[in-house]
Amino acid sequence: MTQITLLSRPDDLPSFEQALQSLERVPDILFRGLENAAYRTSRFKTKESPTKPLDAGLTASLFRFHAIEFLQSEGIDAQPDEWKWTFNKLPFLGISFYYANHHIRILKGPGGSLPGCGISRRKARFYRQLPTNYLVGSQPRRSVANLVLLWDLTPSYDLAGLWLTLPAKSGMRQQDVSAYWCESLEHPAEHVNVTPDVDPSGGGLGNLIEPLDNENAQEKNDRRQDSTG
Repeated sequence: MTQITLLSRPDDLPSFEQALQSLERVPDILFRGLENAAYRTSRFKTKESPTKPLDAGLTASLFRFHAIEFLQSEGIDAQPDEWKWTFNKLPFLGISFYYANHHIRILKGPGGSLPGCGISRRKARFYRQLPTNYLVGSQPRRSVANLVLLWDLTPSYDLAGLWLTLPAKSGMRQQDVSAYWCESLEHPAEHVNVTPDVDPSGGGLGNLIEPLDNENAQEKNDRRQDSTG
């Protein structure tokens, strides 16, 4: 991570752990969705441009299209950000959705670095944690925190990682912005507890070993009896 300017977090904004608790299963869905988007983008590159890299803008657009499609299929109301969100940088087009009164934007952030705001006032307000009003059905809601999920791709178009950050200070350039915290998200496969299957009928490897040991012991006993008989 090249961007290391972290500010002291006020008490009314969530810590990383509190944000994860509020988002529930959303980070796992995001990982699956963005891995799917990376895979589909890689397939397009292999088919259409096998000998040279894709244009950065095309890569981001393909990635965003497939990510939105997957997230919507999982019940997340992911929407493309408006064109004015970026500062003439198509690769940084984002995705936006609300969950548990948190406003989440998904942006390309190499190595977990927040992109600059450029001249976008909307982006600057978001970085400064100004709340937004939105609707859930016909019910008005107001965001309590603004979070950014950052993604990046490897040179082979695999998902390089996901970072969740709580922006704090806006600025035109990447080096001008700062955050309260920025943490790498754990891949879902890393926090799955794998336990041996227990066969209630008495099967399984452990139950196969024990009868074999008993059979060996019985054979030894039979040989002893034959030798003394």
